[in-house]
Amino acid sequence: ISTLQDTPELLGFLRNTSSPPHRHKRSISTAQDYSNKTLNCTNVSCLKIMCVVGRLDRGQSAVVKIRSRLWAHTFLQRRNDPYILNSTVSFAVTSMPYRIQPATLPQHRSAMGTLVLWGTPDVSFAVPLWVIILAILLGLLVLAILTLAMWKCGFFDRARPPADDDISDQEKLTSDQTGDA
Repeated sequence: ISTLQDTPELLGFLRNTSSPPHRHKRSISTAQDYSNKTLNCTNVSCLKIMCVVGRLDRGQSAVVKIRSRLWAHTFLQRRNDPYILNSTVSFAVTSMPYRIQPATLPQHRSAMGTLVLWGTPDVSFAVPLWVIILAILLGLLVLAILTLAMWKCGFFDRARPPADDDISDQEKLTSDQTGDA
């Protein structure tokens, strides 16, 4: 009996490629030490929640969901520093529904950390000076064009009362003074 050996051509055909597989080593950044920047119940005030669950029958379970928000005041005191926010959850069974109790009751404690990073935009929001000057000049140009157009349409002409044809204003004034005297 002859032994079958896989040739590179057969392996390439099976993989549907003719070149050997390439593996690139991923580069990871060095891990930063946040141990002195950890927020837990020893260095900030915490909220402890205790839930008491009664007897659970077969197939029943108890689920506790907690949604929370970070208190900004705690982090504004230490602005722009990354922190780890530790959360701890635990449970302890106080009794079992059996006549003969086990030697040890189930209990478990689990902790997790949430990395809090301050995000600051890299983009500068300063408007360049030439843009401000150009906007002012364009605004003045539009104002001048509108004023010129309104002047050409007669918007700024003074509306005068109709005048009599035969008596001028000067004659009117002098005739009023002589007539009253």
